[in-house]
Amino acid sequence: MKKQYEGISLHEQVWKLIDESHYITLITHINPDGDTLGSALSFYPSLKQMGKNVSLVNTSSEIADKYDFLPNFKKIKNALPAKCDLLISFDCGSFDRLGIEKGDFKIINIDHHKSNTMYGDINIIDVSCASCTLIAYEVLELNHAITKDEAVCIYTGLAEDTGFFIHSNTDELAFKYAAKLISKGVNPAEISQNLKMRNSLAKTRLTAVFINSIALLNDATIAVGTITQEDLKKTGALKHDSEHLVDILRNLATVELAIFAMEEKDGTFKVSLRSKNHLDVSSIAQSFGGGGHKRAAGFETPQTNLETIIKKIIEKAKA
Repeated sequence: MKKQYEGISLHEQVWKLIDESHYITLITHINPDGDTLGSALSFYPSLKQMGKNVSLVNTSSEIADKYDFLPNFKKIKNALPAKCDLLISFDCGSFDRLGIEKGDFKIINIDHHKSNTMYGDINIIDVSCASCTLIAYEVLELNHAITKDEAVCIYTGLAEDTGFFIHSNTDELAFKYAAKLISKGVNPAEISQNLKMRNSLAKTRLTAVFINSIALLNDATIAVGTITQEDLKKTGALKHDSEHLVDILRNLATVELAIFAMEEKDGTFKVSLRSKNHLDVSSIAQSFGGGGHKRAAGFETPQTNLETIIKKIIEKAKA
């Protein structure tokens, strides 16, 4: 960055660059979850209040309806605006997962994945945070007092990325921030209901199909489950209806490694990996060009032979 950015913290650099910019795009990663959406949406009102031209972008073909309660959700567009001099990405480990081409704009990269490729002009990467929204909270708090609408977005990301406070990343800091957010007016029960109690019948049917696909390997320490394009067609479910399925595998009593393979329209696969206690699945995902966290990671592969994919994952896990 410019020399005038030297001597100030990364958080202060963010606000300095925002102040110098006019057309700002807040972008979330493809196949968005509550953390990437909550982070971007938490930034939107403060930048609008500053008088900036602000756009919200996600390039996926679909976003789960369960997030429609988030303030300003309906303002999310599918493509970059014509004008953009600053791009702020959230919860995205690599630029390619934004689904856009590089342009003539500065990038602020805010994330909590250890596999982040540091693609920004300013990179705020804090792997100690349970969710990216907690980093967003810290950056926003430097500029103003967190509002209720912002708190709702931030809590959503925190709740989802901790599995509603049951995953191994649930620490003292996570509960500390949860308490802060509740003090801002967040209703945890209301958010939980929006996120977990609005399932469609198609999603429920897809879950049944998935359960029937489960195979246990390696003395039942590895669980594999798949969803094909035909499964989606038969059940009427959408791709994002499958996002919870990998946890069904991890929740099995003897399982340490959960492998969920989703067939894409072109016959390739998107693979989600989860572990329970010991295995660092982010290192496995990285070896396939993906990334993530120790206990939750994933990758996309051009390989169309699922048996070969699973075999390679298991070989790397055993190594």
